[in-house]
Amino acid sequence: MYNEKAALRRQYLQKRNAIPAEQRVLYAQKINVRIATLWAFRDAETVLGYYPIGSEADILPILREALRCGRRVALPVCSPETRVMRFYAVKSLEDLPVGAHHIPAPAPDSSNLIQTFQKAFCIVPGLAFTSQGFRMGYGGGYYDRFLARFDGVSAGCCYADFLDLPVPVGRFDRQVQMIVTPKHVFVI
Repeated sequence: MYNEKAALRRQYLQKRNAIPAEQRVLYAQKINVRIATLWAFRDAETVLGYYPIGSEADILPILREALRCGRRVALPVCSPETRVMRFYAVKSLEDLPVGAHHIPAPAPDSSNLIQTFQKAFCIVPGLAFTSQGFRMGYGGGYYDRFLARFDGVSAGCCYADFLDLPVPVGRFDRQVQMIVTPKHVFVI
């Protein structure tokens, strides 16, 4: 299954990278609007996001809005040695140091570590999602490990053409509870 996943991952990434930048901007704007209307986002005390890289949907506007409204916003810090991902609160999305995998991330500081997630909303990136909420990411398993212990609401985020694509599912893969695309919100 590993080789099959790796081939699909390359195919999906190539397909996503081929979307013109202007179109990705429009898609991301629609995704942000849809996230803003979700009860789980509006009711969340903590919003867990990601810093978009490459052709990923840019969710920074919705994270900035959450910060502006006084909510706690956190971004992941990944440990390649242990493949564990922890979320740390940020006050700003600007001038973040570059972390693992060359992704901007907060400096790990125990005073900013998020340890409880009951009233949290987690926006999960993915290359592709199945209609059952399983995702294909970059292959590190970070989100699967995190989602296994997360008790808030999780929402996958992808462009519409990347929903309901073949994604091999392994025993450690975890589902998101909803998927947000530029066109729809799907509750699993």
